[in-house]
Amino acid sequence: MAYDYGSESLGIRNPFKAEGLLRAARGLVVTLLGIYPLLQVVSLVQQDKTLAWISAAIGFVLLAGGLRALGGGIFQMLRFFVGRSVPTSLAPNYSKSERETAKLEKPHYKSIDLEEMLMGRKNKTFVEPVGFISRLVHTLVPKLIFLPYPLRNLAQRFSGALIATIIALVAYALTAFVCLTGLAGDTGDILLPFFSAVLVIYLILSWRGASTVYRQAERSIETQGNLKLAKIMAFAILAPVIMGLIINFLLQQPDIAELVAELRQSELHSFAIAPQLLLVLLFAAISGTFIFLLLKQRTAQVKAQTKVSEYRANWQENIHPRELFVNIDNIVMANRRYKEIPNRVYRELNPNLNEQSESKGNFSGEIMIETQPAYAPLEHTALFKQLRVFSTIAGQVLLLIGPFILFYLLFEARSILELVHQFQAIARPSDAATQSFVISLFNESQFILSLLFSWLICHSFGRLLENYSHTFWAELNFNSLLVYLKCEGTYTESKLTTGKGIYDSTASENYVMRSSLTPWIISSRIMSSTFADSGAKNVEHPRHILEMEDNPQEMQAILDDIQSFMSNRETIASIKNAQDLSNTEQIYQINQQSRAMPVTSDQATLSSPQQDADASAAQAIEQPKS
Repeated sequence: MAYDYGSESLGIRNPFKAEGLLRAARGLVVTLLGIYPLLQVVSLVQQDKTLAWISAAIGFVLLAGGLRALGGGIFQMLRFFVGRSVPTSLAPNYSKSERETAKLEKPHYKSIDLEEMLMGRKNKTFVEPVGFISRLVHTLVPKLIFLPYPLRNLAQRFSGALIATIIALVAYALTAFVCLTGLAGDTGDILLPFFSAVLVIYLILSWRGASTVYRQAERSIETQGNLKLAKIMAFAILAPVIMGLIINFLLQQPDIAELVAELRQSELHSFAIAPQLLLVLLFAAISGTFIFLLLKQRTAQVKAQTKVSEYRANWQENIHPRELFVNIDNIVMANRRYKEIPNRVYRELNPNLNEQSESKGNFSGEIMIETQPAYAPLEHTALFKQLRVFSTIAGQVLLLIGPFILFYLLFEARSILELVHQFQAIARPSDAATQSFVISLFNESQFILSLLFSWLICHSFGRLLENYSHTFWAELNFNSLLVYLKCEGTYTESKLTTGKGIYDSTASENYVMRSSLTPWIISSRIMSSTFADSGAKNVEHPRHILEMEDNPQEMQAILDDIQSFMSNRETIASIKNAQDLSNTEQIYQINQQSRAMPVTSDQATLSSPQQDADASAAQAIEQPKS
């Protein structure tokens, strides 16, 4: 939606400044780290073009990653443009003054959902978890169901990756036992290193997948069910079996069997998986501690109330039903606007009048209005704020380790190139020299592969902590009043006339609508939550209702305003200005003069009404005698 400027701010500040500062600092360090290899390219070209190309490639990768982090961090620290139309409405908004803005919104609820929540005293935001892993997590943390969708999803995603890690490690332990005890035969010492590499790749992919945060996650709860658990179990069981069958098949080939026999007698180093597994377990423990403590602090603030204030009665009033709805919309609820921002209308004012005859009928109508949500940040504890900052720092540090590993690979590449140049310098290398070169190259390659795996592990967990902590930074809470009115009844039309006396100079005829009203008013003070982002659509994401509190004082104030309007209405039309009052007085004087005229020419005095009546009766008696 557009940036709708108003002189009165909503008070929403940029929540990402601290996070952006840490991210920009990491980007600056990585950028400086990438500049160094690029500066060395000129001197390296004259010595070794291959090393120069490697240095340039690593420098460009580091420079690109550093500038991206630096730019993203600075972007997060820029001004937060928040107009008067945010946040997103709960349901489609039918307010006439917000037509264009409403077209751009994607609300989470429909008006029927809000009606069910108010009528049924329930919250449809808290949906039941689906799947084994989801149910397990919500069972271990009961209050997790009352948190916003993004927080529930990240808890489920982390738990899924943790369960996958545990099952994979159990499978690896069983495979290692079978291989090391000789139960796997001759393929054991070959199967274990290959399975170790596959296990590390699987763990990296699992945690990298868990670190991804999707914007779609704020609209629904993800499913962590039996299918994902079945995939994990299938990998743990089938991967060693399939790899064992493949190795057995290859060993049956004479050439491959001879090569394997020679390699077994050489001084090849086996792939060391212990450092990578220790990194995974260490970073998983650190990440899990931060996430668990943050979720615990957030769930401690959960109330999850579903209370409303309700009023039901029957009114007998001289009022047209449409006037009641217009008054509630244009006066009662308009007086409760927040900073004079138009209310959100989820049910339009559209009374249905069913005229059964010329002077009577029945009616029904309803209206649902939410006042402009006021920014109401949660009062987090000092521990929560510290954990949020420390988790962000930990994520940035882990993301910083990867570039340093990549920078160190530049020196490893120089060592490998020197080894290659030394071998190429031999005119006719012997079999022993060739074998020694291959073994040294293989061992160096294994070390480089271990460094790459360590880099990917650090990057995966750093990305996980960065994205998860960003979710805790992004939560914004709002407070608003939600009112639903349903009114039914009947009405009859009557005529009320005043001033029809024989000597009245003015008269007032009024058609009065006598209505029997049965209103049903439900209101609730709701607390809603949304998750902000940096950029043009910073506070324009779906908003969810988390709490519903009863508000008897506000309900009574609304009733007082309605009843005051009905009691102060005027049923009889009267004179309102001095000019009309002067004109009426002149008419009255003319009527007095008309009544003062004599009945006969010789009568000099004004006859009274009683005298006029007696004279008329006397004339009626004398007429038969004549």
